[in-house]
Amino acid sequence: MNGEPQNDGRRRLITWQGPEPRRIDVAHVHLGADRLSAHGSSTCADHVLTYRLRTGAAWVTRELDVAVEGDGWRRTLMLRRSQSGHWSARRRESSRAGPETDEQVALPDLDTALDCDLGLCPLTNTMPILRTGLVGASQRGEVRRAELTMAWVSVPDLRVTSSAQVYESGVPVVGGGARIRFSSEGFAAHIEVDGDGLVASYPSIGRRLPV
Repeated sequence: MNGEPQNDGRRRLITWQGPEPRRIDVAHVHLGADRLSAHGSSTCADHVLTYRLRTGAAWVTRELDVAVEGDGWRRTLMLRRSQSGHWSARRRESSRAGPETDEQVALPDLDTALDCDLGLCPLTNTMPILRTGLVGASQRGEVRRAELTMAWVSVPDLRVTSSAQVYESGVPVVGGGARIRFSSEGFAAHIEVDGDGLVASYPSIGRRLPV
């Protein structure tokens, strides 16, 4: 990936097990002072997904590249957010059943979005949690609520839509992490993260495995 270099920081290898569909997710994460980059994969019975992610300062998304492949088909997505806040996407699809398609995707209602949210991927919760300081607020017992708009990527079709989401501070957990409340369009859950804002447990999405 091109762009400004990452700050010196920590490198983490995280593995999660997801319940529905049953899958194993792996993320290699480079955490800088105010940004991150990562590449990862998600494997289930029907398909294998791989991705690369890069943020700019304040953990604002700059690039997300996704590829997903199943029996006889493959899709890719290149999602970008410019310095000026303009989102763009290019989606390709090929299969044994028909010709390859290649389209520039219209992205309405994303003017205020700072983050991507890759479906069923625990990693993409990290950016809004870090930027809004929810781990520290939870550790201090402060009430904090952030109403956000996400560029949500559904899986496995790799369609991009606008998603309104709410993150709220919660309670501290052992080791410097927190249990954060998340809600979106009638769905709500408590997400447990470690001190780096990386998901340890997210009901219905995944729980961390020992590495």
